[in-house]
Amino acid sequence: MSLRNLSTFCFWQALLYCATAVGFFIINGFFTDFVGLVFTFFFIVGHACFFAGLFGIIAGLTGLIGPRTQTLVCWVGSCLISFFLAADWVVWAQYRFHIGLSLLQMFFGSAGREIFVFSTSMWLLVITVAVLIMALQAGILQLAKKFPISKKILFAAATTALVCFVCYNAMYAWGKFKLVPSIVAQPKVLPFAYPLSANRRLEKWGFVPNQTPYNLPRKGNLHYPLTPLLCSAEKPSRNILFLVVDSWRADMLNQEVMPLLSKWIKAPGMQVFTNHLSGGNSTAGGIFSLFYGLPHSYWDDFTAEHLPPLIISRALTLGYESGIFASSKLTSPTFHRNIFATIQNLRIGSEGDSSWQRDTDAVNDFEHFLDTRNINHPFFGFLFLDAPHGYSYPPQDKKFTPAKELNYLLLTNSTDPTPYLNEYKNAVYFTDRLLNRILEGLKQRGLLKNTVVIITADHGQELNDSHHNFWGHNGNFTDYQTQVPLIIYDPSRQKANQFTHRTTHYDIAPTILQEIYDCTNAPADYSLGKNLFDPTPRPFIVFAGHAEKAIRIGDSITILNEFGGINQYDSHLQPLATPPNPDIVKEGLKAFSRFYK
Repeated sequence: MSLRNLSTFCFWQALLYCATAVGFFIINGFFTDFVGLVFTFFFIVGHACFFAGLFGIIAGLTGLIGPRTQTLVCWVGSCLISFFLAADWVVWAQYRFHIGLSLLQMFFGSAGREIFVFSTSMWLLVITVAVLIMALQAGILQLAKKFPISKKILFAAATTALVCFVCYNAMYAWGKFKLVPSIVAQPKVLPFAYPLSANRRLEKWGFVPNQTPYNLPRKGNLHYPLTPLLCSAEKPSRNILFLVVDSWRADMLNQEVMPLLSKWIKAPGMQVFTNHLSGGNSTAGGIFSLFYGLPHSYWDDFTAEHLPPLIISRALTLGYESGIFASSKLTSPTFHRNIFATIQNLRIGSEGDSSWQRDTDAVNDFEHFLDTRNINHPFFGFLFLDAPHGYSYPPQDKKFTPAKELNYLLLTNSTDPTPYLNEYKNAVYFTDRLLNRILEGLKQRGLLKNTVVIITADHGQELNDSHHNFWGHNGNFTDYQTQVPLIIYDPSRQKANQFTHRTTHYDIAPTILQEIYDCTNAPADYSLGKNLFDPTPRPFIVFAGHAEKAIRIGDSITILNEFGGINQYDSHLQPLATPPNPDIVKEGLKAFSRFYK
């Protein structure tokens, strides 16, 4: 290929990338103020042309090998980039984050088949899109060879691209320095967007930065707990059992969908918390907050040190026998390196071709554990069931119809969620039977009289409830994705009770440490929560996702992304015009750094 032919090919690639970038913004929404729109234009053109130019340089160097090699590199490389952008566009549409190394590791890891379940129709659509992309890129390549664009137009295009690239970086550097919301919130929309930041340089030049209470805290060395535990219990008699259901919505705990558990919660000792929130909208965030009483933002530090939560380390110190039974693999996310890092002979996953089969296998193994354990020691148990997450259930549990497998590639904001909701309900209906089986098994073995059972979920599951085209979880911090059931069976409490005050996953660890281990430390020594039975208001609740942090004050949710952008919503994802209390926001932000030296 001649330089002119290659430049023409890159010109068409740049236009294709620009069109794709517009698609990302259509999903996210445009900032309608003048400064925001100007930045959007420069950002789309400059960012897209930069990568098109980078690809052109790489392809040009391969011309030294030979023209055929260069042509092959152009076609294969452009196809791979288009494949990635198409996949990333789908991920962004569903979850509002981009494909990264952690997601790729999870997808191609040992648990990928269990986490990402694709229907036959979805695979057919993926193959069709891939064929169309390959045909499109082949057509562009032939067009560039036969009809090269004039040198004047190519020069003008390159100049425009360079101007846009410089302008969007300069505007972002200034916008970040002055904390202009319509600028600093935009880089997250496009993948691999890392524009220029020049705060220190601008300060040296005498410019004054904007002062705001919304600066994200810096990390330091981990300091957990803040003071050593002081606990009087030396020979606890009560077992502890966590029954956690992946993607279990709070509104599914009703007589229609879960008739068996709905009957159980009326029994003596059952404590039901009807206004309960997880600490995150993902499995990693939800389970982490459940055990540590801390947000997911601490994940990397605890994982690096293989530091378990206090409720487990204390249990092992007291001689509890552990029984950990997860349906999906505990290596993805890497719970075996933090929460369960000190559990010997950890059971990593379950057998089965589908989620409901693996759930059944986990329950079978748990029952075997109950029958073979050392009865002279209490046990600390954890069952993690996955059927609702995978919309998976045996044929006999198809109660709700019409039911249909999800094909995320075909979902839009106008898609009728009813068949997908029914599919989800059927999976929860099956889970109801498993939970009943576990509780009945404890009762028949005489273990309910001395076992505290915590029944909850890692996060919720949205089926476009907010009408913003969110399907699943890990996309926002609304009630649909963060509100979950919480049931505590405590044999020391004689009556069944319902509590309506707001509680969170952060409250679980303080409750266990105080109620079972008789620890006298203030919860603030090791957690962001309180005792569950403490009805005093929680002034704020924090959430941590993969790329965003959120502070919830009442029903107001303040979201802060990694680029410093700030958005304000209610619990149903409707924008709010009234800003939050800055003093409470400051306190909320301190929670993300409280346990660093």
